[in-house]
Amino acid sequence: MKKWGLAYLLALSLLIVAAGPLTANEVITLPDSVRQRNHAPDDAQTFIKWTEHFIHAMGRGEVQDFDATHHKPFQTLAKARQNAYHHLLEAAKSIQLTPRLTAAEALKGKDEELAAFESLLKSAQIHQTEFLSTGTVEVTLQFSITGKFSEMMLPDSITRLEEIESGQSAATENASEYTGLVVDARGLPVVPAMCFQVLDEDGKEVYGPAYANRENAVALGMCQYVSNIAAIKKNSRVGSHPLVVKGIKLHPPGASDIMISGTDAARLRGSVEHLAFLKKCRVIVVMD
Repeated sequence: MKKWGLAYLLALSLLIVAAGPLTANEVITLPDSVRQRNHAPDDAQTFIKWTEHFIHAMGRGEVQDFDATHHKPFQTLAKARQNAYHHLLEAAKSIQLTPRLTAAEALKGKDEELAAFESLLKSAQIHQTEFLSTGTVEVTLQFSITGKFSEMMLPDSITRLEEIESGQSAATENASEYTGLVVDARGLPVVPAMCFQVLDEDGKEVYGPAYANRENAVALGMCQYVSNIAAIKKNSRVGSHPLVVKGIKLHPPGASDIMISGTDAARLRGSVEHLAFLKKCRVIVVMD
């Protein structure tokens, strides 16, 4: 089998980046097209990693004739990047913005917004590039769904800092009994969403757009999804003494809003500092 020559070696040395494996603490979801191919999460090449709020998308560039005299690896690399971008775009459109709405649905019929959405995704970073012995090139992109993406796609219902009136002094916040909120939703078929609610048994919001400060939601996400409740003990997001409440069922429509008991809702509301840590999005949702 012929070698690719200097161009191959240069590209290989410049572009390969080590990729880290998924761990048991991470929550990922797959775009519909990947689920239809029946890939398990561990085998998926395109997925949304909610624990760290990014999309991972891999694309391939295939060689038509490996032994062709004028084969150029950079042409195959360009094909791989284009293919990875296609998968990234597909995954981004599948993201659940709210229990009712995906990104694709939010962008439907809005040509200017869709163009801006597609342009933003082109800023995705190359995470890994592999040149296989067959001549195929694999490119993996990673794209954060916090920051500019969240600013573009989060619903306007998430309030801004000056609109949240907690009536609390800095001294009250510093004397907080609880340092964050953990919603134990294990056993429930939760679908992660960028914007969701925690509700009491009467359907009244305990945490959601009315409580999360928009700047914090854009920067950090409204919550962090994890799959190991033991991991919260070392998680700085909710601090050393979070309030832990149990999710008892999902609240339709969709499967992203979580209902907790009236007792737990009262515990949260009765905590004088709860508005302080909620507006900072110091919230974790634990899933199976």
